[in-house]
Amino acid sequence: MIRVVPRRGLRALVAMTSALAMTLVGVGAAGADTDRAGAAPTTTTAAAVPASWSFSGSGFGHGVGMSQYGALAQAKAGRSAQQILASYYTGTTYDQVPDTQTTRVNIVSGATTTSVSGRATGTNGGRLTVSAGGRTLTTGAGQTLTLRRSGSSVVASCSGCSPTSVTGSSVQVTWDESRTDLGLGAKRYRHAPFVITPTPGAATLQGVLHLRLADEYLDQIREVPWSWPRAALEAQAAAARSYALRKVSAGVRSACACHVRDSISDQVYGPVPEGAEASAWPQWRAAVAAGGSSTTGYVPRYAGQIIEALYSSSSSGRTVNNEDVFLGEPVPYLRSVSDPWSTTADNPRRSWTTTVTGTKLASAFGLPDVASLNLSDRTSAGTVRTAVATSSTGATRSMGGDAMRRALGLSSAATQRPISRTAGASAADLAAEVARSSVPVSARSVVIASSYESDVAHLVMARPLAGSLGAPLLLSGRNQLTGATVRELDRRGSQVTRAYVVAGSPMVTSSVVDQLRARGIAVTRVGLSDKDATGAAVVDLMRQQGPVTVAAASTQASVPEAGAFAAVAGPRREPIVWAGSTRVGWRSKAALTRAGVRTVRLIGPTTRVPSAVTSDLVASGFRTMRFSGSSSSLVSAQLADYFRNSYTGTRVVLARTGGGRTSDPAIAAGQRAPVLVVTTSAPGSVTSLVQRSPHWPAVRALGSTTRVSSASLTKVRRA
Repeated sequence: MIRVVPRRGLRALVAMTSALAMTLVGVGAAGADTDRAGAAPTTTTAAAVPASWSFSGSGFGHGVGMSQYGALAQAKAGRSAQQILASYYTGTTYDQVPDTQTTRVNIVSGATTTSVSGRATGTNGGRLTVSAGGRTLTTGAGQTLTLRRSGSSVVASCSGCSPTSVTGSSVQVTWDESRTDLGLGAKRYRHAPFVITPTPGAATLQGVLHLRLADEYLDQIREVPWSWPRAALEAQAAAARSYALRKVSAGVRSACACHVRDSISDQVYGPVPEGAEASAWPQWRAAVAAGGSSTTGYVPRYAGQIIEALYSSSSSGRTVNNEDVFLGEPVPYLRSVSDPWSTTADNPRRSWTTTVTGTKLASAFGLPDVASLNLSDRTSAGTVRTAVATSSTGATRSMGGDAMRRALGLSSAATQRPISRTAGASAADLAAEVARSSVPVSARSVVIASSYESDVAHLVMARPLAGSLGAPLLLSGRNQLTGATVRELDRRGSQVTRAYVVAGSPMVTSSVVDQLRARGIAVTRVGLSDKDATGAAVVDLMRQQGPVTVAAASTQASVPEAGAFAAVAGPRREPIVWAGSTRVGWRSKAALTRAGVRTVRLIGPTTRVPSAVTSDLVASGFRTMRFSGSSSSLVSAQLADYFRNSYTGTRVVLARTGGGRTSDPAIAAGQRAPVLVVTTSAPGSVTSLVQRSPHWPAVRALGSTTRVSSASLTKVRRA
C-alpha cells in the first residue's frame, strides 16, 4: 500500500529538515520565464503558424547537366573543355558539326508596343529599312520607328518618314550592319533582320532577330563571364551550341515566333558589348570558334546525336537526374554525377540562406497558412523531389522541389539545414566542449558531476543548477579531474572562484576537491550519494538565486527525457528531483515545499514515471503535469514544442541514447537549445518537430558518428 503523506505532515517534515539543510553559498539570481504549467501535453501543442521560414542550401539553378562554376573549377585545375563536358554529360563524345543554321532569337516578348531606331556606327549610318504588306519605308538617321498591333496586323510608323507607316501581317526591319546598329531601348543589336509578328491569341507583339548560329548568335551569349579561363569558355560554348542546335531542329515555337528566347528560359543572349565587357569579348569569340571552322563547331554528342546540353550555374555537389526536375523519361547522358567542383571557393552560391515570409510560402502552396513543411522526399542528388506543406487546419498541398525553388526565389532545390558536430570522444570531452562553446569565459562558478554512467542521475540534477548559475558543467573521475575538465579550467583561469560538486564523496572523492582547492577554487559539495538528498540540496541552492515555483521529477528509467528537459530547466529555474517507483523522496518534497513549488512536471510516460508517483505528489499538495510519449524521442520532441519560446539560438541538438549510454542528452542540454533524442536513427517525432520549426534552421549532433550517425544527421537536415 502506498503511504500518502498529508500536507500537514509534510509541513512537519519541512520544519524538521530545514535545520539539516546544507549551508550553500548564495549566487546572483538568474532570470526565469513565467511558468505556464497546466494540463499535461500528451500530444504536441496545437499547430503554430511561423511568420517566416529560413532556407539554407547549396548551388544555384536546376542542377541538371553541366555546372558552370564546376566547369570554372575544372578549368582552373587544368582540365580541357572535352574533359569538363564528359564529366557532366555521361557517355558523350566531343565532335564537330555544322553550325551555320539560321536561329530565331526572341528579344521582344508580349509587348503592346515597342520602338526602335538606327544608331550610326559609321559614316552615313543610322538608317533603317522597314518592309510590310509589300510596301517599304526608310527612316532617317536616328529616327524612331514605333511598332504596334492593329487587329491581326502590325503597324510600323515614323512621323518624319515617307510613307509615315506601313502595315502587314509582319514587319521586317533591316539595316547596313557595317555602319548601323539597331537601337532597342538602351541596347544595340548588330545583326539583321528584326522581324515583328503578332502574338497568337493576344493583342501583343513578338520581336525576333534572325541570326546565323555559328557567330551572330553564339558570339553574344552571356551565360558566363567572358574573363573565365579558356577551357571553361570552350565548354560553355559547346554546350550553348548544342542547346541551340537542338532548339533549331525542333522548329519555330509559335508562342514566341522563335527557336530560343534571349533569357534564362533558354540562353541569355545580349546586345553588342560595350565598355569593360567589350574588352573580354575577343576571349569569348575565340572560345566559340575554337577547333572548328567557318561552318562547324564542337558539341557533345551521345550515340552520334547532338545532346540537349542542359546546364545551370552550380550543383550542390552532385548533379540531378533530368527526370527529377523536368519529369519525362531518364536521359542517358543527363545522369546524376558527383560534382565536387561546384563546392569550391570559386562558387559564390556554394552555401546560401534565404528567408521567406509565411505569407509568401502559403501563397506558393495555395494554402491560407503553413504550419509544417516536409522536405524529406529527396532525389539521388539530395535535392527536394516533392515538398509537402501542411496548414494549421491540417490541409496539405504538394509541389515539386524545383517548382518550389522558383516560386520562393530559392537559389536551388538543394535546401537542407546547416549541420555541425560537438567534438569529443568521451562524456567528459563533450561536456568540456559544450562548456567552451556555450558558457562565457567570464563565468565565476563551475558545476562538477561524475563522469560515470552509474551516476547519471546526479548529472541530470546538476544540469539545471549549472544552467541557473550560468556556469559550465564539467565531469570528473572518481579520484581526479578528467583531462578535458583540467584543460577547460586552465582555459578559464582565475575567473572561476567556486565549484559546486554535485556528487557524494564515493562518486567524486575528496582528492578531487583538493585538486580544485589547489587552483584557488572554493568548493561546495551539493548533496550526497543519495539521490533524494541531492535533489533537495539542488532545490535549496536554486531557490537562493530566485523564485522556484515549478520543478520536475524523473526516475532512472526516464533519464534521457529528463536530460532533454534540462536544457530549459536551468534558465527557467526548474530543478529536477528524483523519484522511485512509488514516490518522490521526503527530503526532496520538503525542499520543494520550502521553495514554494506548486507544480511538478513528470518527465516521461507512466511506464517510466509511474502513476503512483503522481498520486504521491498530489497527496502531498502538489499539482502535476506529465510529458508522456511512447519513446524518449517523442517526449523530447514534446518538450521542444512546449517550451519553444524558452530556448535561445537557432538550432536543435541531436543526442543519442542507447547502448548503455543515457547521459548524452543532459550533456547536450548545456547548449540551451532543444535537445532531440535519437537512437540508431532519427524517428518521425524528431523530423516532424523540425519540419514545423523554421526558427531552428540548423542542426548540431553531440559527438562523433559513433554516437549520432551520419544517417540520422542527414535525415534531420533534409526533413
